[in-house]
Amino acid sequence: MKLHGVKGVSPMGELRSQKQQREQLVRALRAAGKSWVDVAEALRQRYRVNARVAFRYAHEWSQHQAANEWNQRWPDELKTFKSFSSWEQWPSRTGHAPTFDNLSKLAELYECAVSDLLVDLPNFRHRDSAANPQDTVLTVCKPDTELVVPSDVAVWATATGLQLPDTLVAMLMHYLGSLVTPDHEMHITPRDRDQAYHQLVGFLRSWAHTMDRRYVLRLLAWAATAASVFPATSGDEYERVASVLSRSSGVDAQAIEHIEAVLWHCRRQDHLLGPQAVLTTVLAQRDLTRALMPNCPDTLQPRMLSVLSEASRQAGWLSFDLKQFDHAGYYYEDARALAHEAQNTGLGALVLCEMSSLATWQGRPRIGIDHAVAAGQWANRTDDVKLRAYTADVAARAYAADGQRDACVKALDTAHTVLTTADDHTPSYTVYDEASHISTRGGCHLKFGEADRTISYAQQSLKLVDPSRARFLAMTIIDLAEAYVQCTEIDEAARLLGDAGDIAAGHSSVRLIGRLEQARTAMQPWQHTTAVRTLDERLAAYGLVNS
Repeated sequence: MKLHGVKGVSPMGELRSQKQQREQLVRALRAAGKSWVDVAEALRQRYRVNARVAFRYAHEWSQHQAANEWNQRWPDELKTFKSFSSWEQWPSRTGHAPTFDNLSKLAELYECAVSDLLVDLPNFRHRDSAANPQDTVLTVCKPDTELVVPSDVAVWATATGLQLPDTLVAMLMHYLGSLVTPDHEMHITPRDRDQAYHQLVGFLRSWAHTMDRRYVLRLLAWAATAASVFPATSGDEYERVASVLSRSSGVDAQAIEHIEAVLWHCRRQDHLLGPQAVLTTVLAQRDLTRALMPNCPDTLQPRMLSVLSEASRQAGWLSFDLKQFDHAGYYYEDARALAHEAQNTGLGALVLCEMSSLATWQGRPRIGIDHAVAAGQWANRTDDVKLRAYTADVAARAYAADGQRDACVKALDTAHTVLTTADDHTPSYTVYDEASHISTRGGCHLKFGEADRTISYAQQSLKLVDPSRARFLAMTIIDLAEAYVQCTEIDEAARLLGDAGDIAAGHSSVRLIGRLEQARTAMQPWQHTTAVRTLDERLAAYGLVNS
């Protein structure tokens, strides 16, 4: 994505947008002979979009371009980009259902079947007592094999002749399904979920050994990690996890390495796609690690506890980014306790940093300062230089939120001094780098109304940032846009905010959307200007605001 509103960004520093990544994927799939349906499904799964959006992406069209293609074919039934935006937002409350005639024309336009455009909508075949059990399952592919995970456990159990206790059926539906009982939707807390999962593992172990149905143990292990399956994963790892879960063998280093690899992958995916894309996977890994803990030999206990702490930390961070603050607090407390139990000082410091960020974001900066100071004390006991710098960075943000300018600047200077001594080749718990530090400086000066400094720092950060860090990139752009608003340079601010919207449209960060809305609200005095009206059209086209 070319940031038209960012001064000083050279072509060599041009940022690679998600749109460019999508187009590269589309062209590779089409070159491999894949149909529009195949391409759209790949886009739908990878970018978590609905089928109507996925087919438009497959043809590399914007909503404006799709409307133009429509109008060339059916000039007597003209449509605008707003029509496509409305159809694509449906069935949410902000969208409108296309008519049967419009669906038929969309299918012709995208060269697919009408049913392909509705593939993401609910399927109620399982309610039919005469339905074929094969119609009630969800197929999950993995290398060299195929696993069938039941979408309705009771129907699946009956079809396979397995006799499951009613309690176990309910718990399987609770865990493998969508937390829905036949009568009502269940709203549960993380603590409730943890307790339910522990009970489930106990029930399943006992029942599987009694019935000699080890396949079901494999089913649970695979279901718990289904969302984390990617091509590099071998079937042997799943067999090992299933074997450990059934107590036929102990936890080994390879089993732990597998979970560590999945969690690392989740961190990368979160940077690019946001929390919703990986939260289910992280929680599954957390559940699985807890289930394996009793079989872990003493020599591997500290490492296993660290893995469990990291899974809880990630669950806390993802919940925070979804603005599920109570859930985040629960997972962070769990992660901190586990890190201390593992005597993992660095991980404990990182958790405290994120607890500080949570408190500061919630408007409790002094609690944020407490956590940041504690994090710094623990980090100073480690050799992780970047982590030590990061704790000062987190403290600076808390001081800024509390209006303590001198303390904020001192913490920023400390972070910079420490960061300059860091070795890029030394492993660190953080991704903290120069781009991160400079962006934080800009954000802190924005708090103090020093827009000129924010503009300078944000522009420097954008030249250095790794474009795969989509949320960080968008947040920095929003800082820059807000600084331009303070300077009443509205055209520049509107262009930048539109660029941030482009990123937010493919990202599931609720915090990011909130920042975007906050920045747009600050432009309300200029809502009738051409620049802001154009911005609103862009945001509406991305599905971020009502058109």
